[in-house]
Amino acid sequence: MGYPAERKPMTVAQYLRFEAGADTRHEFINGEAYAMAGGTPEHAVIAMNLSVAIGSRLRGAPCRPTGADQRLKVPLTGAFFYADLLVVCGRFEYADDDPHAVTNPTVIFEVLSPSTKDYDQGTKFEHYRRLPSLRAYVLVDQVAQRVMHHARLESGAWLMREVTEGTLALDVIGVEVPLSEVYDLEGVR
Repeated sequence: MGYPAERKPMTVAQYLRFEAGADTRHEFINGEAYAMAGGTPEHAVIAMNLSVAIGSRLRGAPCRPTGADQRLKVPLTGAFFYADLLVVCGRFEYADDDPHAVTNPTVIFEVLSPSTKDYDQGTKFEHYRRLPSLRAYVLVDQVAQRVMHHARLESGAWLMREVTEGTLALDVIGVEVPLSEVYDLEGVR
């Protein structure tokens, strides 16, 4: 997570105006805008590999992936985020105060960076799990071949599975992706 772009608390309207004129993306939590840090080549390639793998498998399905430029709002907390990849099943639903912010992702993917992994696993997940539509939160380590797949059970509890080899199975969207596709870093490392 970056540092606050401005130190004084902002309203949502101020954040949206600020974000519209900004050269970089900012997440918004508890009245503060946080600049998104630039990523490594590994982060960028893994995120693109995920996008291609998920997108090609969902072609023609009722679920649609979106990239890292898609703003996401958690209505119950008022926070805005940019995930590495979202999958929305059915019609996109947008925030009342921001016609560009999706509020109904089914799956959220984050590629972990050493500097943001605690934030992605902690603060972000605390917000994300308040999205009623969310069925899976997938954290992809960029340093080691390791994926943490959090799945919401019918009871509302979350079950975490760690995948270090083979295939990542996302039953909620009917997709399986070999980790070899996600971690194809030929020429990067």
